[in-house]
Amino acid sequence: MDELEDAKKKLMIKLSEAESMVEQANQKASAAEKVKSRLQGELEDSQVDMERSQTLASVLEKKQRKLDQEIGEWKKKIEDLQHELDASQKESRNYSTELFKMKSSYDELGETLEASKRENRNLVDEIKDLTDNISEGGRSVHEVEKARKRLVMEKEELQM
Repeated sequence: MDELEDAKKKLMIKLSEAESMVEQANQKASAAEKVKSRLQGELEDSQVDMERSQTLASVLEKKQRKLDQEIGEWKKKIEDLQHELDASQKESRNYSTELFKMKSSYDELGETLEASKRENRNLVDEIKDLTDNISEGGRSVHEVEKARKRLVMEKEELQM
């Protein structure tokens, strides 16, 4: 009987150890279930965050494409404006050259005009002098003619 009791005590100890192990296993399972539940929630949150991130990434990609398109349009406008600026500068240089030539021509014409005015004044003075000489010469011819007529009359009177 002692053996039976010893065997019973040993079985009771083993049963108690087994129950303790089962309880520990149940606690571990329960803890694992809680961890699993928490991780499942985190996974779902992460999936929602991932979907939001993908949506945001898609929106940002669309914005980026739109910005790239706008940048391309602005680059084209800048290029066009640069061509216009280059053409305007070239045209301005041509006009400056033409203006310089015109100023030079104007200065030359001014000098020619001044020379012509001086020559004209000299010619007017010369014409005046010649006109005065002609007038004096006309008077002299008239006086010589008078003197000749008088002499012819005196000659005729003397011959008579």
